[in-house]
Amino acid sequence: MIVPPRPATACIVRIATCLALGARFAAGTAEDFNMQVTAAGIQLGSHVSGPHLDADALRNRVVLLEFWGVHCPPCIAAMPKLEELHRKLGPAGLVVVGAHAQGGTAEAIRRTAGDLGVTFTIVEQARVEGGTDFNGIPHCMLFDHTGACIHRGSPHAAHDKVVAAVQASPAMVLGGRALTKLTGLEQTLRDEKTFGSVLKKVAAMKASSDKDTADEAAFVAERLEARGHEMLAHATSLKGSDPVAATALLQRCATIFRGSDLATEASQQLREWKKDPTYQSVIKAGQQFAQLESLRARLLAALGADTPSPEVVAAVPPAVKKQMQELVKSVHKYGSGSKLTEQADAIATEFGLQAERP
Repeated sequence: MIVPPRPATACIVRIATCLALGARFAAGTAEDFNMQVTAAGIQLGSHVSGPHLDADALRNRVVLLEFWGVHCPPCIAAMPKLEELHRKLGPAGLVVVGAHAQGGTAEAIRRTAGDLGVTFTIVEQARVEGGTDFNGIPHCMLFDHTGACIHRGSPHAAHDKVVAAVQASPAMVLGGRALTKLTGLEQTLRDEKTFGSVLKKVAAMKASSDKDTADEAAFVAERLEARGHEMLAHATSLKGSDPVAATALLQRCATIFRGSDLATEASQQLREWKKDPTYQSVIKAGQQFAQLESLRARLLAALGADTPSPEVVAAVPPAVKKQMQELVKSVHKYGSGSKLTEQADAIATEFGLQAERP
C-alpha cells in the first residue's frame, strides 16, 4: 500500500507513483496474487461513510472490495465506475466497498468520497486474510456469492466479471437459495421494487395443492417479510445517529412493500417520529449541512480546485464565507450533540471560518 511521503514534493511523488502502479496493476493477472482468499476473510476495519456493513451483510452476496487512496489519481478515476456498478447492481445483490489504504484523516476520506458522488460503503484499515500480497493501488478483489475470489487486480478489468457474477447469483433476498418451483421469480426478485407485488403473489401460492410449490412460496414470503422487518429495525437503530438516513430507509420500506402490513408499519413509525421535536430538529440540521456540503462542492468546482488550499480560501468572496458561517451555525443550532456538528466544523476549519463551540 502507498503511504504519501512527507516532503514538499510529496504531491508530485504521489502522482507519479500512483500512475505507475495503476498502469502496472491494470496489466496484472490473477496469477500475480493469491486467489484462495475468500469473502469470509474480509475484515472491514473502521466505517467512514456510506451504509454500515458487517460480516452478515457480505454473506451470499457478490462483493467488490476496492483498495484505493485519496492521493492516487488512478484510484480517483476508478471511483465513478464503481459507483455506477453500485447503483445499477446493488439492488440485485452487489456489495461495493471502498477500502482506503493510504494516509489521511477520516474526514478527508469522507470529503473526497462525497466530492466524487460515492454512496457505497467506505472504510479504512480493512484487510483480507491471505490477501496482503499487493503493494500498489488501485487493487480490487471480486468475490462471487459463494465467497470465492474470481478476480484480483485492476478495477477497470473487473466490470464484465461483476455483471456476470451478479447474474449468476440467486436473488439477494433469497439468502443464497435457488428456487426450483418458482424459478420465474428469481429474476423478478433481483429488483426490490417488486417485493410488495411478489409478497402478495406468494401469499396466495402458499395454499397450492403441490406441496413443493407451497413450501417454496412460504419460504419466499418468509424471506421478504424478514427483509422488511430488517429494514424497519435498521431504520430504528439509525434514528439517533443518522436520522436523515433512517427516514430515507423507512420511506423506501413503505414504497417497496406498498399495500402490505410492512408498509403500514413503516409509515406509522415515520408519523410517530415526526411528532418528536428532537428528531425534527436534527432532520433540519441535516438539511442545513447538505446545503453546506453543496456550497463547498460548487465553490471548489468554480475555483477549479480539489481541496481548499490557502490560495483557494483567499479567493472565496466574503459574502460566500458569511453564508457558509451561517450554515455552520444553523447546523449547531438544530443538531446539537449530533455528528453533523463535527462535520460542519471541519468544513469551517477548511475555509478558515470560526468553528462553533458549545
